[in-house]
Amino acid sequence: MNRTFIGGLAKQAGVPIKTIRYYEDVGLLPKAQRTAAGYRLYSPGTVNRLQFIKKAQSLGLRLEDTKEILELADRGRCPCG
Repeated sequence: MNRTFIGGLAKQAGVPIKTIRYYEDVGLLPKAQRTAAGYRLYSPGTVNRLQFIKKAQSLGLRLEDTKEILELADRGRCPCG
């Protein structure tokens, strides 16, 4: 599986590195794996998750609401009827 460092992920998703760290801290993104040197490594699906978060924000959803939707999806439950 191709993992991406935080800088590459930020570039792919079009968000600042600081935003990625914040989203990880508040639980919108799963904790990244770390290299032996402590660098964050993200799975390929993380860019899609970031794009979903940004789209939800552009539609007016609060981060708390977005987090709830993502938690339901992570548990395999449909967040919408």
